[in-house]
Amino acid sequence: MLDLKRSSGVALAIVLGLLLLLSINVISNNVLRTLRFDLTGNKQYTLNEGTLSVLRKLDEPVRLQFFFSENLASSFPQYRVYGQRVRDLLTEYELRSGGKLQLKFVNPEPFTEDEDDAVALGITGVSTETGDKLYFGLAGTNSIDGRETIPFFSIEREPYLEFDLTSLIYELSRGDKPVLGILSTIPLEFGVGGPMAAAQGRAQPYVIYDQLLTGFEVENLDQDLTVIPEGIETLMLVHPTGLSSQTLYAIDQFVLRGGHALIFVDPLSEMVQAPSPMGMPTPSGPPNFSSLDPLFDNWGITYSSQDVVADLDRALRVQSGAGGGQIVDYIVWLGIQNQDLDALDLVTAELQALQLGSVGALFKKDGAATTFAPLIMSSANSSLIDRSDVDMGFNPNDLILDFRPSPDTYVIAARVSGSATTAYPEGRPEEDVVSEADPDGDSEAEDASPDAEVPHLSESQGPINVIVVADTDILDDRFWINIQDFLGQRMLIPTADNGTFVVNAVENLMGSSDLISLRSRGRDFRPLTAIENLRRQANARFLERENRLQQELAATEQKLTELQSQSVEAEPGAELSTTIISAEEEQELERFTQRYVEIRKELREVQRDLRRDIEDLQNVVRFANIGLMPIIIGVFAIVLALSRRNNRRKARRRGA
Repeated sequence: MLDLKRSSGVALAIVLGLLLLLSINVISNNVLRTLRFDLTGNKQYTLNEGTLSVLRKLDEPVRLQFFFSENLASSFPQYRVYGQRVRDLLTEYELRSGGKLQLKFVNPEPFTEDEDDAVALGITGVSTETGDKLYFGLAGTNSIDGRETIPFFSIEREPYLEFDLTSLIYELSRGDKPVLGILSTIPLEFGVGGPMAAAQGRAQPYVIYDQLLTGFEVENLDQDLTVIPEGIETLMLVHPTGLSSQTLYAIDQFVLRGGHALIFVDPLSEMVQAPSPMGMPTPSGPPNFSSLDPLFDNWGITYSSQDVVADLDRALRVQSGAGGGQIVDYIVWLGIQNQDLDALDLVTAELQALQLGSVGALFKKDGAATTFAPLIMSSANSSLIDRSDVDMGFNPNDLILDFRPSPDTYVIAARVSGSATTAYPEGRPEEDVVSEADPDGDSEAEDASPDAEVPHLSESQGPINVIVVADTDILDDRFWINIQDFLGQRMLIPTADNGTFVVNAVENLMGSSDLISLRSRGRDFRPLTAIENLRRQANARFLERENRLQQELAATEQKLTELQSQSVEAEPGAELSTTIISAEEEQELERFTQRYVEIRKELREVQRDLRRDIEDLQNVVRFANIGLMPIIIGVFAIVLALSRRNNRRKARRRGA
């Protein structure tokens, strides 16, 4: 009887345990589903304040349909896991929206109405081995029939998931887009090849231009304008070359009236040259250098289009045509890191890396009344070189050998604000503005003239707000984006934050900041700077010794040429000649050969030492990441066990 009661008690305990476990699962699945602890370094799994701000500002309902083929995805673990993450994140969005976000999950089975709806809304299906299509996309609509879609959630863009979702909701929630005026001598809207490529059907706009089109209403401005059109809130000026004084005056008055400007100048623009690492000039392109004098002077900026920043610590690794296509440090192409960026300015605060080409330097003018706040800086191991030294056909290694660092860092981009005066105190400059299409100046040309009723400003009506970047190549696709074809569409995988910086700057000047923090947190860039600096130092030593060897080789080749020119005929009438070398010359040649072998040995030793030092440092890093923590925990456990053992012994002694 006792055994029966005991057995019944055990069975009851098991049943109660199962019920408790089931209850915990049900409660956690329904109540605690969105509760999570985010231990990642950049809070990748926590909704950003920018997302919460967008959700709070929703005035009308936004409907989202998440199409995910769950059954087919079960055969693809990566998509199954990623799909669950998207689903969880969308659920979090819905919970935080205060009922303004209406979410629907759809599992589109083959040959069903759900699949037809997915196709109609622009969701792209990926064919599987069975012939069925896997759908994994998002469609959103608003109350005025606006529609935005993410055709397929590419795994490569997983770091940008929250930005992509919030951008979709943001586009559906806002009304008219703000107007961005672009005045550029570089054809951003056509891409490499310009209008000629467009005429041949090969035009492909620069990626940054497409991104600006997504967020803003872009108005491309003529280079000979005499007034900035009404409605433009922010002006983006790219590579200003050959602008008339009338156009400069229009920009001057626009800024003084409170218009904001994002300006890109360059001492050596790679964008106006053919897309090759060494740069071949484009015959019909603009000059490869630009400035904005005299406006810079009145805004408190000093800049020379003759100077290029060389930075050994930030040099990008490129394949050089010189030296047999070897990989070298190109000290005028810079890989800017987060410590080189202003951590307090919203535009650059969360950026990780920028990649720039042949940049200039900006300085605050002595006695300027404006505030000059650096946004992008060079490292301390940098200097200024003449742009003529960076020319077609040069050897990048020569730049390193001639490099002499200065004690200063250089400002590559800056925000200028405060009170400013006009560069044209006498008013609009006298200049005939006659278009090539209308040389006689008919009524249409008169209509294009500036409005005489617009008053001239001698000083700014309030603080100006201008961001100046001494580089145009930050806009070039080659420097920051990897473009891949995915399901017939261009998939953009950023390798640097160039596009983020530009769009952040425009949004900030427009007065919007909701998406800035989101856009800046996608990439997680943490280079091993100690290893990279060690490699650069050893490489510099290697180049110095290699250069000495090349000089000795050249001198010896000249000596051998001289010896060959002194050859005499072995006998009269002989067709062949024999070179006579004295014993001293033979000894000299032998000495050089021996020295040549010694230097080659030194070069191998430098390379071997370089590899050894880097491997030792890498081993230390691996040990710290993999082995150190378990050892610390083990030591702590041993110390804790010994401490408890001693405490028990002391307790027994006291009890005795």
